[in-house]
Amino acid sequence: MSEKPTIEQYQKKIQDEDFKAYRCTSCGAIIAPPGACYSCGGTEMEWADVSGKGTLIAFTVIHVAPDEFQPEVPYFVAIVELEEGTRVSARLKGYDPLKPEEVPLGIPVVLDYEEAESGRNYLAFRPA
Repeated sequence: MSEKPTIEQYQKKIQDEDFKAYRCTSCGAIIAPPGACYSCGGTEMEWADVSGKGTLIAFTVIHVAPDEFQPEVPYFVAIVELEEGTRVSARLKGYDPLKPEEVPLGIPVVLDYEEAESGRNYLAFRPA
């Protein structure tokens, strides 16, 4: 059996632009952190490949951010429901954060990454 995925490994995969989710070994549900299954409460997980395709469910514009992100304001943070059924929070690219009224909910989006000024990668999605 492979090593149980950890949040540190999850974050490293994002840094390496190799996003994966978790699969609950009890019920098969695909989840992204935290480490307990949303469906059955199970805690035994294994890595799961995901398509990187999803639907934009919600978003907000960040105008006030922690120091690390301050140079990047304003920016979008979105909730995306992946084709596999789990939801993740990520940056939203392809729209002007000063014009949030132009962002249509329910649109198809695809996985991308965004490198912050710190050099750190973050999950991001852009219109499909």
